[in-house]
Amino acid sequence: MIILRDKFKSIQHIILLYYVVIGAVILLFTFFVPMDASMDSTIKLILCVYLLVFPMVLLCTLRYALHVFLFLLAFIAGFYGFYHYSVDQHSISNALYFTFRLYLLDLADVFTVDGSSPIRYPLLLEIARWTAASYTITTIFIAMYRTLEKKISLFTAQVMGNHHIIFSYNEKSHDLIQNLCANRESVIVVDEKITPKTQNMLEDMKVIVIQAPIRDETIFQVTGVKKAASISLFHPSDQDSLTVLMNLEKFAREKNIQLSFKKLLIHIDDNRYKAELNSFLEKVEHFSFPVEVINVYEALAKRFWKQHLSLFEEPRPYHFLIVGYHALGKQIVQEAERIYREHSPAYPLNVTILDAFPKITHSNHIEKIPFQIEKDSLKNVIDEHQHKLTHIFICFDEDYIDLMEGIDLSETFPNTPIYMSFTDESIEQTLMIATTKTEKSLYSIGIVQDVLTKEYLGI
Repeated sequence: MIILRDKFKSIQHIILLYYVVIGAVILLFTFFVPMDASMDSTIKLILCVYLLVFPMVLLCTLRYALHVFLFLLAFIAGFYGFYHYSVDQHSISNALYFTFRLYLLDLADVFTVDGSSPIRYPLLLEIARWTAASYTITTIFIAMYRTLEKKISLFTAQVMGNHHIIFSYNEKSHDLIQNLCANRESVIVVDEKITPKTQNMLEDMKVIVIQAPIRDETIFQVTGVKKAASISLFHPSDQDSLTVLMNLEKFAREKNIQLSFKKLLIHIDDNRYKAELNSFLEKVEHFSFPVEVINVYEALAKRFWKQHLSLFEEPRPYHFLIVGYHALGKQIVQEAERIYREHSPAYPLNVTILDAFPKITHSNHIEKIPFQIEKDSLKNVIDEHQHKLTHIFICFDEDYIDLMEGIDLSETFPNTPIYMSFTDESIEQTLMIATTKTEKSLYSIGIVQDVLTKEYLGI
């Protein structure tokens, strides 16, 4: 019900426009079209009910709404007309057969005794045959257009340019695609394998989808890299992204092409690969186009600390608790240490990390404590080590675990700021609304969507 309500709110202006147009058509029809016996009270009632409830179809699909409208209107009018107003008393199966012939632009002449075409058909059959013809013609036209749509769009990108090419579709690249589409940017997605459901979803967003192997160098020609605005590499495997990067450089040199896009973004998860690539770009090789190495969690951590530099303004000891030392947790710690060193503090920054470590270890003011979220109580583990914590960061991969643990800890540490990571914007908004009504110190680190935008990435 919630989904339907949200869907209704998003298309209520379309539904209102539908009723206005239908109302105007009915008025014009009533005043300017002469009625005959075929438009009896029964079919008028049936058509009114159909027109009234049709917006239910709009809640299910907007893409095929016109097709459904024309098909059903032709079917209702045709079947009723053939069954009740043909010369002979035809069976239901005959009426159905005659109705389906309308979609083939063929009208059965069953309204005269000798089978000849009458000068004037019953009004109900006129409605049926013209709506059936409209359905067939628009279906053929749209099918032809969609067959050529990708080729037309690709040709436009190759000629006009200023489009964004994204290699590999996944959760991270999806956020960037959404933002680019929201900014009315032209987007091409290249992936080796993509499901029909995902392809339909992307095409509904006006995204051009191309399936091609990562080592297919012809894809650069097909996607029009020469005139692209940006290229982004988001492969799940860092090695695949590096392969595409090297192939693009090879393509540019062999074809002697000057690539003019703003930058190529390459997302790297592995810190070792990231350090090696940055070193390679700075000291060894300069590509013929600008390359920027990114990591969404590093970008999110940098964005967070840039907005929270005031946390380090007070000269006092700081002790951070990091719960969950995965992608974001590591970046939060690394960025915090970097910023803390720049401030030349008089006190050391102590960090306690809880995650699935094999044993307790200590190194450079960092303490790692074994913790299993499925087995251990977070409060008990914290109480057992009796640290005086100044800030708590919860960085699990599950939004609801972060939220529940954060709320639970806020009861024990009411005056300690607790920061949580989320992937779902709606949960973050729920937290913000809830905390405005309480005195709990619960905050959001941010969401990946905050850094996967055209403005933030500078593309």
